[in-house]
Amino acid sequence: MSAVTETRAPILEGIRIPFLRHVRVELRKMVDTRAGLWLLIAIAVITIGATVLPLWILPSSALDWSEFVLFASSGWSLLLPFIGVLTATSEWTQRTGLTTFALEPRRTLVNFAKLVAALVLGLVMVVATYAAAAAANVIGITAFDGSGSWALDGPVVLGYVANMAIFVVLGVGLGFALLNTPLAIVTFVVLPTAVTVLSLIPAIADAVPWIDLAGATLPLTEGSVSGVEWGRLATAVALWCAVPLGLGLWRTARREVA
Repeated sequence: MSAVTETRAPILEGIRIPFLRHVRVELRKMVDTRAGLWLLIAIAVITIGATVLPLWILPSSALDWSEFVLFASSGWSLLLPFIGVLTATSEWTQRTGLTTFALEPRRTLVNFAKLVAALVLGLVMVVATYAAAAAANVIGITAFDGSGSWALDGPVVLGYVANMAIFVVLGVGLGFALLNTPLAIVTFVVLPTAVTVLSLIPAIADAVPWIDLAGATLPLTEGSVSGVEWGRLATAVALWCAVPLGLGLWRTARREVA
């Protein structure tokens, strides 16, 4: 009897790229591109301008750390989600996906690294906001006879962090779902206006608070969220964050890379 030769598929061996390395790479991409760098510069300039604004428009008795934080946070609250959009769409708009996914075929892993990197950058922005507000408070004490209060409410601080995370996830989710930077940014900007218009329709006015993400997240920055407000927040986050993110992860895992 002739011997039967068994052929086996070759075993590919190698070292998988660690997840944290993916996160570091995505963080570097955020500042390597011209759009990302200028967006970060714009956020920094707006944050500094908003931080010192209370020195000129508020009475000295109202100048304290928490008030400076409230003004300073406007610097990143609108623009920071754009970083998430740029991060999510970079592989598809800058034609780097072929290289990225050839080096790391696990697309979902890369996408989660983008999400984590955007959240890390957002957390850095929040910390920088509090630092800038602290510097402004010192100026207020020494040059404007401010109240000098350094009191901060823990739930309010956590609320700012949670608010940042929600809108960053929204930006990343829209980027993954649409895979088009201008379209995702326009969608993010137009979304609040569309919800406001819906609130003017009497038939659905009662349902709008359950889909209004901006309104649902407002109690977070106030440090007090009731039971009904938690329900509205969960519903709005599921609609505007979880759904686009899930759709985007599904779409990017199956789309052909050009």
